[in-house]
Amino acid sequence: QRPPDPSRSPALPLAQEPPSRVRSESTRELRYAATLSAVIALRMLGLFLILPVFMLLAVDLPGFTPQSAGLAMGVYGLTQALLQQPFGWLSDRWGRRPVLLLGLALFAVGGVVAALAETMPALIAGRALQGCGAIAGVAMALAADVTRPQRRPLIMAMIGIGIGGSFLASMALSVPLALLLGLAGLFWLTVAFALAGIALVLTVPRSPPRVVEDLAAPQGSSLPVWILSLSVFLLHAVMTLLFVTLPPMLVDAFGLGLSAHWKLYVPTMFLSVLIMLPVLRRVGASLSEHRLLPWAFIALAGALGLLPLGAEWPVLGALITIYFLGFNLLEAGMPALLSRITGSQGRGRRMGLYSTFQFLGAFCGGVVGGALLGSVGSAAALVGAGAVCLAWGALLGLLTKRFFLTGAVG
Repeated sequence: QRPPDPSRSPALPLAQEPPSRVRSESTRELRYAATLSAVIALRMLGLFLILPVFMLLAVDLPGFTPQSAGLAMGVYGLTQALLQQPFGWLSDRWGRRPVLLLGLALFAVGGVVAALAETMPALIAGRALQGCGAIAGVAMALAADVTRPQRRPLIMAMIGIGIGGSFLASMALSVPLALLLGLAGLFWLTVAFALAGIALVLTVPRSPPRVVEDLAAPQGSSLPVWILSLSVFLLHAVMTLLFVTLPPMLVDAFGLGLSAHWKLYVPTMFLSVLIMLPVLRRVGASLSEHRLLPWAFIALAGALGLLPLGAEWPVLGALITIYFLGFNLLEAGMPALLSRITGSQGRGRRMGLYSTFQFLGAFCGGVVGGALLGSVGSAAALVGAGAVCLAWGALLGLLTKRFFLTGAVG
């Protein structure tokens, strides 16, 4: 039997750890979380800045058609989905840090190709190459590697908040930057973000101290992994559908111009985070993230189903807050639960599978949302998405009792 590795930190219950060690471990975990959150947020900011203005700025490129522009927007998500699991597999063998650097380098090279593109096929190639930097699952695996199970929901929440913050920043900055820099300039900005991410990853030690877990991937645990993967698929499909269908409804039905949408999104996001953090702290301490899943999806269902009725500003704000609360709880709780199910062996590959479904969900949600918007309108699309979330939440209530409370989770 191997002797214990002194560079690794055993995962003890928080109540059994000396206070000085708890503080030291917490500081280390927060430092890694802040670094990984910044890396992912910078990459996502580059993506989000382009999406709201792409269709308008690309129209003058030779070969532009609505179909080719849609392919240019969607191909990023497809290559992301296809390569999440291979990148996770590589990170289990090469280490997380080298694969993160490789993915960010591919994202930067893709940005250069897109910035220099003079035709739509070249632009599509650049976007596809950007998507080849599929590091979301690797980053989550590294966050899980260096974090005690009790702290993972909060750490995953920090990463999720970074992604949410990049989305909100893009809402305020995309149009001014597009007018100032043009499409090529925005792609050069994504290159700069990728290089900044590389600099941040280089601050991570080559072999960071990893938390030792007694839990290896249990026998028969593949079904819980698939349950969580399908859950994140639905979560991100609904999120993309929401931001395809809600903005036109805000303009047409509620008279809220695009330039004012941040007044709805930013306060409700911050309020949801303030509510979410103490909930996650309590859930993480008891290792009971699985109990959140059905209720969070039911919260999404209620918010989405009632949005078409939220004509008054306070009602609309409350519903969006409930939506963000459910979304953020799932975005933080599911990766934390998944990392505990898998144990440390093969974590990168399983996180890669999870991220594959995450990006596939975003891609499918955009396609389905656009089709429903054109055929039945925003209100029916949102009510339909709410019904699906309600059905999935009810199903999860049964599945979590069967597969997460009977040994699949330690």
